[in-house]
Amino acid sequence: MKLKNLFKKKELSSKIYYTLFIILIYRFGSFFPIPFIKPIYINEIGFKKNINILTACNIASIFSLGIMPNISASILLQFLCYFFPFFQKLKKNGKRKLNLITKGITLILSLIKANAYILYLINLFLKKKTYYLNFILIYGKYFFLFTSIICLTTGTFLTMWLKEKINEKGLGNGNSFLIISGILSRFINYFISEILNRINEKVFLGILILLFEIIVWILIIVMAIIIIKSVRKIYIHYINNFGYYSSNLEEIKFLPLKVVHTGVMPIMCSQGMLFFLITLMSKIHLEIIIEKLKNIYGLWYNIMYSIIIILITFFYTYFSIYVNTISDDLKLNGGYIPNVKPGKETSLFLKKIVSQISLIGSLLLTIMALFPSIFVCLGGDKNFALFFGGSSLIILVGSLLEIKTTINSYLLNYN
Repeated sequence: MKLKNLFKKKELSSKIYYTLFIILIYRFGSFFPIPFIKPIYINEIGFKKNINILTACNIASIFSLGIMPNISASILLQFLCYFFPFFQKLKKNGKRKLNLITKGITLILSLIKANAYILYLINLFLKKKTYYLNFILIYGKYFFLFTSIICLTTGTFLTMWLKEKINEKGLGNGNSFLIISGILSRFINYFISEILNRINEKVFLGILILLFEIIVWILIIVMAIIIIKSVRKIYIHYINNFGYYSSNLEEIKFLPLKVVHTGVMPIMCSQGMLFFLITLMSKIHLEIIIEKLKNIYGLWYNIMYSIIIILITFFYTYFSIYVNTISDDLKLNGGYIPNVKPGKETSLFLKKIVSQISLIGSLLLTIMALFPSIFVCLGGDKNFALFFGGSSLIILVGSLLEIKTTINSYLLNYN
């Protein structure tokens, strides 16, 4: 019934069609290669390996970086807003200036990531290609680097523009729509490939293994939904108009603290940090460490991966929930937590709770992040494993839940 109602209202249906149109532009742009890369190389490497599953663009396309530098810039700015009073004031009073700073940070991150991406591309795919070697002899490596970095950075800003258009004229949640469009496009290819691989082995056994994989995958999705939606409820009582503490249930509310307050951010940041670390080590020729960290399904990579996720999740949750502000607001509005005195004791109590959920949230995210590696160790396909946890699955589930909420709100408004 809800799907039928989506297209009944003209204004809502126009928003849906506009959003789909922008997504098509984004998907179409993902097939455009950066200059001086022949399409034949895109065909050779674009569908076999993918450096960034979240953009799901062909390797060396103009949208290879996608929206991720902008998301990283927003996250970095949140940290700056917590630690520096100047940015805190901007957050409260100057949204326009804050947006300009975000774009400035996005530009810097895009230039850094584009440089690392192209160097990785050269070392991994193009170093032994005759065409690339001939090109270097004629034009030079730095000319190729310069043009590629400019194109990738421009691609990021064009993606930001598409996101803003979805926010302005479409259904909103531009980041979510662009990211899941990429993830779903890859998922269809990998799922079909997994079916064919299993059936080609032994038909009956292959079908049984495939059914088992699908059941496990569904269970992991359910787990991801539970993790994303889980909250720690802190019950709050309010003083009634007569100045007495009320026992009336209608005046008892709760403060919801999300167990995974950070969302998928720690996983994305961890992947970016490890990628940057490996690129840096290759510059200073630490080959022994690079060999151990190069395999993303290996033991050492996943140990480092887990440590970074736990640290980022714990500290980001701890610093981004302003317990002192919450405590002061409760005191001003006549609210109190049962058996806890207003003021300093409430603040200390909330800090304790935040520490607990930070630890639980970090461990749950780490478990989800490690599922793809566990799946590969058990004999699963590496491409299909990307959807058995990690950033791809959590972003997909989280984004779909956000889109569902957005659409439901539109349906309520138009009824």
